[in-house]
Amino acid sequence: MGLVYASTTVVWTSYSLLAVVLPFRFEALGFSVVQYGVAVGTFALGMLATESLWGLLAFRIGRSRLILALGAATALLYLAVGVLTDYSGLLLALGLLGALIVFPVPLFRWMAMMARGPGTEGSGTGRYTLFFMSGMVVGSALGPLVYVTEGFGALMECVLAMYVAGVALMTLLPWNTTHLPPVERGSLSLVRRVLTAPFLFVSGLVVLDYLAYTLVVNFLQIYSVANFHGTPTDAGYVIGASRATLLVAGWWLGSVVDRFGALRSVPLGFLVLASGAFGTLVSTSYGEMVLATLVFSVGAGWLAASLLPLALGPIAAPLQGTAIGVFGSFEDLGLLIGPVLLSAVYATDGAPSMFEMVGGIATAAGLISLLYPLVVRHSARAAPEAATVTFSSTSK
Repeated sequence: MGLVYASTTVVWTSYSLLAVVLPFRFEALGFSVVQYGVAVGTFALGMLATESLWGLLAFRIGRSRLILALGAATALLYLAVGVLTDYSGLLLALGLLGALIVFPVPLFRWMAMMARGPGTEGSGTGRYTLFFMSGMVVGSALGPLVYVTEGFGALMECVLAMYVAGVALMTLLPWNTTHLPPVERGSLSLVRRVLTAPFLFVSGLVVLDYLAYTLVVNFLQIYSVANFHGTPTDAGYVIGASRATLLVAGWWLGSVVDRFGALRSVPLGFLVLASGAFGTLVSTSYGEMVLATLVFSVGAGWLAASLLPLALGPIAAPLQGTAIGVFGSFEDLGLLIGPVLLSAVYATDGAPSMFEMVGGIATAAGLISLLYPLVVRHSARAAPEAATVTFSSTSK
């Protein structure tokens, strides 16, 4: 697991170095905020298109040679993003990068979640989030600094070097002795078995969660400079602090989720998320904005530790790789809708309208999550045995 956590940290440090400066790169190339939002949405569309596939293949891709081949293809796409300057070429490269970069995610999420056995899924998810977001924190803090002081070319050299190092760590895993669940035959049939009513209900909630989180991930760089008079380097530090808060919250609250149940945790997570968004709306200074962003991130961390365990409660082990991939596709759907929607709102009505929208979405999601027991009961009438497992395993 040490190699799993280390490679996860390094790979997502590489990604975050690039992602945090993309708005500045698009601005330097003469593209608008809406074009930037569409580009980020295209990246998410790539992830959406393939993460379910990587889930289906999760227990098959645990081989060094296959990981090396997929990693090499991903590195080439990073290089393309670094050298292309025309908008259509960047859209294509970002879409393909999104499709490939997530290939190890379902497998590694499953390994982290199950590393300490049944009953520890929340803390396992929190541990994975800790290392995943550690990489995002480092990249977010250093990306703008390298970009401002050394330029975009030097930044891309760092991105490629970090990614190659992360893939190398993946290939060092002792895959021949790693005990993964047996691979079940079928593809669409496996997906159909995963798509129960409770699973789809929770997946809908994760779309709203990730849509809301794009406010900080994709737009803080812009509104912190335009509305709160910060600098690009300051924005990187704030995003880094936000992601650090998310990872600490996810790690710490994971044990809370295991103890009190994911079902009780989800509404509270959305309530904190909404508080952060509305707090940003009423902020009158840079410091107040930072504080509200950190509150927002606590809610995001709480949801990161609770939504996946809630969704996977009734899923049998051989199907869990597929389930994580499908669940990841719903996360990607939120990442796709969020930048496109929020960039349009920002361009039309300014930054305050984004905060109002995200706060409203998070509040609505928290209220909707309270309906989960009704979904379980309805599912129990349709399929008593499966639904009973769902309710007992997720509603402690």
